[in-house]
Amino acid sequence: MTSSDKRDRAAEIAAAADAVVTGTGPVIVDAGKADRRIEFVPSAPVSGWSVADGTAVDGDTLLVELGDAPTVETARRVAIAAGARLSGGPVAVSAPPALIEPIIDGLITAAPPGNEVTLLVDESQLPSAVRGQLAADVARLARLLVSAPANLLTPSAAAAWATRIADNAGLSCTVLGPDEVRAQGFGALAAIGGGSSDGPYLVTLDHLPEAGGPEVALVGKGITFDSGGLSLKSPAAMQSMRLDVAGAATVLAVMAGLRRAGCTVPVRAVLPFAENLPGPGAARPGDVVTAWNGTEIQILDTDFEGRVILADALALAADSEPGLLIDLATLTYQAEIALGPEIAAVLARDDEAATRLLAAGARSGEPLWRLPYDERYLNQVRTASGVRNHPLHDSGRAITAALFLGEFVPRTVPWVHCDMTGPAWSGNASIDGATGFGARTLLALLT
Repeated sequence: MTSSDKRDRAAEIAAAADAVVTGTGPVIVDAGKADRRIEFVPSAPVSGWSVADGTAVDGDTLLVELGDAPTVETARRVAIAAGARLSGGPVAVSAPPALIEPIIDGLITAAPPGNEVTLLVDESQLPSAVRGQLAADVARLARLLVSAPANLLTPSAAAAWATRIADNAGLSCTVLGPDEVRAQGFGALAAIGGGSSDGPYLVTLDHLPEAGGPEVALVGKGITFDSGGLSLKSPAAMQSMRLDVAGAATVLAVMAGLRRAGCTVPVRAVLPFAENLPGPGAARPGDVVTAWNGTEIQILDTDFEGRVILADALALAADSEPGLLIDLATLTYQAEIALGPEIAAVLARDDEAATRLLAAGARSGEPLWRLPYDERYLNQVRTASGVRNHPLHDSGRAITAALFLGEFVPRTVPWVHCDMTGPAWSGNASIDGATGFGARTLLALLT
């Protein structure tokens, strides 16, 4: 990637971040009418209907078939297909009131770049349409951050983006650099980031810090690139590993939108950023390190790095005793094996916490499914003096990963873990395949 390419990518991320904060992206939403229309209908009322793409043009009106019983998810998917046909200027949107939010979201998500479009809706639907616009803007920022090449979104660059976003979005922000991470006892994060010349960073963001302690705390896995460390991945397995920052990038994008969303809930985000490389300071299989809460971690496999950096972040986030703690991570391929590439796994020892996240996913049209948090497998995680990052078993690893994380969250803190390995990316490693999954769910939960 040339310096010019990097500037173009950085400018695109900056524009997307500004759009999240201000709501003035290339596609905006307002109330009103226009000569050109997009109508979302249950079935096709005209003879020129094309089953192939589900749309037909009748004069200045684009007709889009929703089907007889559309869900939030299917409505957004249909709108994404229609959004690719948007061109510049005002367009009126007609849709069922209950689905206007995901439909506006989908239209904006798919709008071709370079076109300035105004989507006009009935006055009564404007609040829902504006929420759809915010969801699309936040998800786009998450996609751009995750899809950015790893030589652009390094740990230090990720921390710099977090600082810039915090300044613009009215968030308080604390950044610990590599020396401070080590000095302040974040031994788990320091170990995983020690192999890279661009060392680990720990970012804390607060929305409404003046309200006191956070009611909700969010943690995201922020591995900007994962080679596996000394437990080196195969070349093919490394190709898409810029996606491993998806949890932290998604949380950062959501935090950027909270003021615009009118969120009245105090929210804290703790984001550990590291690059997992086999450099001179890399952790070795068998090393024992001490996490921020004093728990010893035996690192048996340096490619099981995500749970290690999350250990420090979860311990710090739990220390403020939030009413709900959520972590997002691309943590285990076994979650994808269990649920396929489009459904995220939810694991929790607290039923109410799990229910809140699952309900938010249902409202936002992002598929989540609960897997058991079963402590019968704790002996695969615990050692005589702490925990180990590898369970020494080939099965049940989505569960044992969650059990490992649970050792860093006191039982008094309601906590839920979301493993989004499958739905965080779509397509091959060569394309910008980040999906922004999880952003809409967190927005629904917090607003």
